[in-house]
Amino acid sequence: MDFAFAPRLATLRTSLIGGGLMSRELIGVFLAGSGGRTKNGDQVGALLRPSGERFRLGAIALALTGLCCSAHAQTQVVIPSGLPVQVVPKYPEVGAPNFSFPSGSSTDVGGTGTTGDTGGSGSTGSGGTTLPANATLTQVAQQDFIQAAAAATGITPEALAATCMAESNCQNVGAASGSSASGEFQMINSTYQAMIDQFAANNPGISVDTSLAGKMDPTNEAYAAAQYLADGVQALQAAGDASPTNVDLRGYYQFGAGLGAQIANAQPNQSLESIVQLTPSQMAANGITASTTVSQWRQTYANKIGAAAYQTAGA
Repeated sequence: MDFAFAPRLATLRTSLIGGGLMSRELIGVFLAGSGGRTKNGDQVGALLRPSGERFRLGAIALALTGLCCSAHAQTQVVIPSGLPVQVVPKYPEVGAPNFSFPSGSSTDVGGTGTTGDTGGSGSTGSGGTTLPANATLTQVAQQDFIQAAAAATGITPEALAATCMAESNCQNVGAASGSSASGEFQMINSTYQAMIDQFAANNPGISVDTSLAGKMDPTNEAYAAAQYLADGVQALQAAGDASPTNVDLRGYYQFGAGLGAQIANAQPNQSLESIVQLTPSQMAANGITASTTVSQWRQTYANKIGAAAYQTAGA
């Protein structure tokens, strides 16, 4: 077999071996199929095939692949000098959501508390949002955590939902400066701890986080708030209010156990300030003034939650 392009032997010696382009072994493999002779008749067997044997075609291909690819191998580890260039992403990672946390806002009614410890809802804060701020009472009452807490304590879901809406528009807001009232139900720490412990004791089959840190979990605080409202229903009934309504229960939740029954049994035109006897700053935090009557306060609550304000709170 002859190669049409094969040069003279003298040229091969100079260009291929002397020039360093290929090794003697590679040349031997490359021209082995010519029978040791170029087209010009030069004898190359002695140079290229020291033993005179012919190579199989598969061996030739393997030798060519191994020799050519190994000719440029790097034998040393290259260590870059200095720190690597920092990659600054230009586009957001696909699938990584952008989180937006709501800020709390003051409401027309304040947080929970006992006499002398009534606090307003937080003006700033952070946390997850369970429902949109404009959710209706029906939407709030249908939430699973509201339904579960109400069923466990014997109050209506509407009573618990109304409290959530009145306190924070059902936003998981943090505490304002000088107050520990926080979460969707704006309970102060002492009240929350007492109520969550009581709820856990009354409902051993329900998993409850009784730590104070659990208050910012809407489900946990719903348990505590529902327990407080259930106690309020019993307290109002004991004080002569046979069928406490949601607005009656609102007075208990907002102003504490000692004043709730008095507000529920007060005359409509009676001054609310004459009952609660709060400081001007406390009254302002709760959205009332010195001239606000019990009837006006009730109407403010009804404006917030609708006709459910006058529905019975006990299930």
